[in-house]
Amino acid sequence: MRNPTDPAAAQALAVAVDASSRTPRARLRVDWSGTGGFDHPLSDLSTVAGEITVERQISGDLPEECTLIEGYTTATLSTTLAGQRPSDPRDIARMLSPYRTDATLTDQQLVDADITCDLGLLTATGRELLRQFTGSTRTLTLSSSNRAVEVSALDPAEKLRASITLPPVAQPEEEAYNSTEWPYQARINTQWVVDYVLRRNGIYSSPPPRTGCLFAVTGHGGLIADVAAEAALGFGQATDATAPAFIAGPFGMLAANGAATLSASLSGLATGPFVPGTTDMAYLFEFWCKAGASNTFAQSRDGQILQIGSQYEKQTGVTYQVGISTAGQLWSKFYSDTSLVTTINGPKLTGGAAWHQVGVWVRYRPSAKTIETRWLLDGVVGTVTTTTVTIASLTTKEVASVTVTTPVPVACLQISNAAQPPADWGATWTPQADIDVGLNWMTGLPDIVNADSFDVLKQAVGAEFGVVSFSEDGRFRFLNRETVRTLASRAPVADLAAARELEELTLSTSLDSVRNEITMSVTPRLRPWLWTNVYEAATVDELATPTGTSTRVVTLQKRATVGTIVLSTMTAATYRDATYGYNDACRAYRADTEDEITSNLTISGIAIGGDQVRLTFVNNSGGPIRYGLDSRTPAFRLVGHPISNAPTQTYRATDATSISRYGRRTLAVPDNPFRQTLASAQAIASSLLADLAKPTTVLKDITVVGDPRLQLLDPVTVTDPAGLGGPITAVVIGTRRSLNTSDGLTDQLTLRIRR
Repeated sequence: MRNPTDPAAAQALAVAVDASSRTPRARLRVDWSGTGGFDHPLSDLSTVAGEITVERQISGDLPEECTLIEGYTTATLSTTLAGQRPSDPRDIARMLSPYRTDATLTDQQLVDADITCDLGLLTATGRELLRQFTGSTRTLTLSSSNRAVEVSALDPAEKLRASITLPPVAQPEEEAYNSTEWPYQARINTQWVVDYVLRRNGIYSSPPPRTGCLFAVTGHGGLIADVAAEAALGFGQATDATAPAFIAGPFGMLAANGAATLSASLSGLATGPFVPGTTDMAYLFEFWCKAGASNTFAQSRDGQILQIGSQYEKQTGVTYQVGISTAGQLWSKFYSDTSLVTTINGPKLTGGAAWHQVGVWVRYRPSAKTIETRWLLDGVVGTVTTTTVTIASLTTKEVASVTVTTPVPVACLQISNAAQPPADWGATWTPQADIDVGLNWMTGLPDIVNADSFDVLKQAVGAEFGVVSFSEDGRFRFLNRETVRTLASRAPVADLAAARELEELTLSTSLDSVRNEITMSVTPRLRPWLWTNVYEAATVDELATPTGTSTRVVTLQKRATVGTIVLSTMTAATYRDATYGYNDACRAYRADTEDEITSNLTISGIAIGGDQVRLTFVNNSGGPIRYGLDSRTPAFRLVGHPISNAPTQTYRATDATSISRYGRRTLAVPDNPFRQTLASAQAIASSLLADLAKPTTVLKDITVVGDPRLQLLDPVTVTDPAGLGGPITAVVIGTRRSLNTSDGLTDQLTLRIRR
């Protein structure tokens, strides 16, 4: 239940809600100018708004008679504008018409404009309003005959428009099938999917990627890069299989865990090069870690958290590392030609293990042979320190390799280009959404390409029967079923009494609501251990290569991870040999002489994101080259690791007591590509049985005196002593709130009785 923040105002509103005589009030505003300030002369439409209706309903994939609290909430607003505002020269229909010579709006401004609605009552302390709707205008219908405007609006789900493509990541099948040898089971939580989708729509629960971000890993329920040219699912090592892979982290989100008995790693490719030896190139490294003055690492860990390799053509290995010591000392290490050049210490943590915000800005000046370093710890930015060293500065490949490790719990890691430390470095970040820890764990991500954002959210959350919604203030929320259950089990926040509020009370109890046998399928997503052909040239001259150095970008024919590539140049015989079928390879020959080429040709490649690979050809053979077994059969292939579905498994859960009483009543839960593990299926089925094993009573379309404080999932009591009895405890699962001149402020509720 919502209330004004001021206690006196909250008390005054409570008295006004229960009063026999009530005076409703409304405020309706539209941001026609799109500035966010609702400052257009026509923004405030409160005085010309007729009937206003705001409707919220929880919808889901289960049969209607089950009426579970699950799925997604959609909110709509409709109103009719009519009459004339005191300061306007014309009625509202003509004021909003974009086609008059004196118009102040265009037809493009009428739709997709932000709109808010507040409803409330006149109280002893003045007008008290509460936000009921935040969204955007969907349609406006202007009538010339009655000079009225019909307005409809949808909640912010309408603005989740980014096209979503999930990265092709999954657990290796050999690890999934052998938990004895690999007790660390790499998993992905619903929270990661929800956060990933929201971040692509500009909604950030943790700090967004900075301008110039090369690589980022949130750690929010999955050790998968959020920004990268390519990344796989993180893998781990565990000596204690009970140690959780993720724990509570900053900003109310999950973090990748690191402990004495557990550690994990993630390797990937950045979106650009790392060239610390180039003039004026500087970098920012940021992360959160849970550590203190004393830390114990897993046996395989030395404290390294972030590692980046320059991918120099003549230099391999690590270029730069950032980490922490067992004594809480933050450090950075610089390498040149794989040899450690210097270690630069930063601040030292004190006290017990706690979450700390850490950052370090570095710049190498090759002319002065100096490294400039500046550290950040918990919002405090230190001074610049200078160290004299010599680092090799060689020609770089197009992207850098990055490794993230977890000697301690870590979250919100980023590597960015930054000529100077940002002006807001260390500033407090306020989360823009509320995202629960998911109850569904996956082995990999479904093959989703260019999908609608809200559809992906509904499907991911629907796999575990959680709730996804936008609040009255327009804030996104994902609630898992346990949170929903906790909210529904609270003490009632309102009493709907027949003598004062109820116009009609109808109870509906149906045997169709009983489900005592739950079946559902899970289909793991896994990464096969074999390399698979993911790109094959269509013609012999598709990748025809001139002399010298040239580049080409190719799109993979199967979504896969490929990493860095060095093609083998094979003879026709070896290219045909099945033992070479899982290699990046080609059979090359001179286009002018048709001589077979096995030397003086180097072909390398690297993933650049979007299922694309950039190939670099260095042809010193003296003439143009084609690729084929003969003049008609192409011979050029790239291999990778596509993700595939493992065999489907079915889980069945029953309630013997319910079956004995009501007979066997089965619910076959619809398939969902995000439902992949039997352990999660078991938890979901048990939760469903707890709700469905007994008949469910629903009170539908109950009209009551309107209360602007009442929300979805609020527990209430219904008292009808002269009629159907009570008090009955129920949960609000649907609301239709209306304000009009005849009935005042009314609510039409759908309630699910709480057992």
